[in-house]
Amino acid sequence: MKQYLLGAIRFILKAPAPETIDSLVGIEKILIIRPNFRLGNALISTPVIDAFRERFPSARIDYLATDKTLPLLQQRPIDHFYLLSRAAILRPWQCVALLRRLRAQRYDLAVQVSGGSTSGFIVTRLIGARYSMGSRKGQQRWYSIEAESKSSHAYDAIVNLTRPLGVACRNRPLLQLTEQERDLAMTKIQQQVSLNSDHPLGTDFIAIFVGGHQHKRWPLEFWLLLINAMEARKIRYVVFLGPEEFRLLTPINQRLKSSLYGSLCPPLPIRHFAAILERARLLVTPDSGPMHLAAALDVATISLVRQKKSLAFVPREAYDTILWRPEISTVIDAIRANLDGQNSTPPVQSASVTSQPTQWVTPPPSAEHLYSSY
Repeated sequence: MKQYLLGAIRFILKAPAPETIDSLVGIEKILIIRPNFRLGNALISTPVIDAFRERFPSARIDYLATDKTLPLLQQRPIDHFYLLSRAAILRPWQCVALLRRLRAQRYDLAVQVSGGSTSGFIVTRLIGARYSMGSRKGQQRWYSIEAESKSSHAYDAIVNLTRPLGVACRNRPLLQLTEQERDLAMTKIQQQVSLNSDHPLGTDFIAIFVGGHQHKRWPLEFWLLLINAMEARKIRYVVFLGPEEFRLLTPINQRLKSSLYGSLCPPLPIRHFAAILERARLLVTPDSGPMHLAAALDVATISLVRQKKSLAFVPREAYDTILWRPEISTVIDAIRANLDGQNSTPPVQSASVTSQPTQWVTPPPSAEHLYSSY
């Protein structure tokens, strides 16, 4: 249905006239468009906000998001959020009402964040903004300002999108926590995630995320073996379960009952989870939303990669490690290398646009031409 609607819009509406940032006039109201329900996709888009705020400091900047991803965008310099829910998708009249509200705002610039999002393009064209901006797609012009679309990594796609603005753009996600959230995280760590140790838990623990989507997941046996290895080497750790992994709750919880060094964290709101994750030494995770959350918090990651497509999404700073279908011993070696200080320490959050080389512990497959859209 989206493809038919997309074709109709392209047939009915004329291609916009080409523009540059400097040729735009009267930019007072901007709408950033990223109505995606996956946490990772929402996080990847976050540097766009700061780039547009820097380029247009006095403009009103609104954001079209979803009710699920809104918590990840809080504390960012946005004037107003419009939210799309899954219920609205099943009730088309609610989507029509949302489009009417957006058209009534008479935006000067609509920014389509994801080059591969059909729904984002439809919103961009139907709200009637004076100018539009997005990634180039094919030979036909889709937006007033079109950015370079070729990229081998999702984080670089965001940098490419904002390059016409002429301002620096952080090349990894960004999440801003409050001091209250950080204080609450320490309380939760001590009260709910306290390990069986005489020493208080601060930042000296490894976070393990058991989750992922579809073929990105790892089997239960892998996680149980990893827990056994962590116990054998006396490494302190906390296990977190994704929302699709609660079927594994019983066997993992049963294993952790006799643990001396690990514990299972109960389900938490996403920002509370983020505040606890920020305290971790590093995160061991498949390709997942928490992987991007760690990148946003500048927490080191060990990414467990099963599919080539994931190579276009995994964090790749000097302190990040990518493991291609590793054995348990390889994962433990990577953890020990981090604990021994062989990997670089994550820096304080910054807006750097350069990327450090990623540490590969196992040889990767070719990553060329893996990234198309996110």
